[in-house]
Amino acid sequence: MAPVGPRRGRDDVDGKQKKTVKETSTVHRPTSKASVGAKRGRDDGDGKPKKTVKENSTVHRPPDEKLTDEQIHEYYRQFFRSQGFIVPDYGGRLCGGVGPYSMTDKYRQKLVKDMIQKSLRIYNRKNKVNFEFDKLVSVNACAVAGLMFYITFNARCGDDAPQTFYSKVWKTFNDYIKVQFCVIGNAQDAGTSQA
Repeated sequence: MAPVGPRRGRDDVDGKQKKTVKETSTVHRPTSKASVGAKRGRDDGDGKPKKTVKENSTVHRPPDEKLTDEQIHEYYRQFFRSQGFIVPDYGGRLCGGVGPYSMTDKYRQKLVKDMIQKSLRIYNRKNKVNFEFDKLVSVNACAVAGLMFYITFNARCGDDAPQTFYSKVWKTFNDYIKVQFCVIGNAQDAGTSQA
């Protein structure tokens, strides 16, 4: 009589042991001393066990859902209408697409702040005004030979009401920051007047 279910750890068909794969990796920290014939699994010279770190890696996979034709059409409609300053959240999932830039750490916050300051310096010098940064509205980015940033922010000149600025800034691989343009207006006009 055959058992009701297969025995634990056995293959359903032939009763042989199942092959399992465990996804872990071991990192051996190097030591400064090297001895010939050191015991396996021991640090060189002192006979103590090696310091190893077992780490489980997390693999980030893209979302299972594919973008629909309507979503892709809507992305391109918004991108061309706003010159990249207003795009759907899923825009970054497209190859070469512009999507929201997450301000997750101090480095990214400082980088965006530096780009805004450089954009305002150029704008102020060219137009002989004195705008100062007030508030960040949004930041979008896409991968080019580095990153292209589409930054929307508010700035004010003296006691006047804040104005909305649109700045397109290219950060190259060697950390050179080049302001493509910085204009006051609306997103639809942003790409037409270049500074």
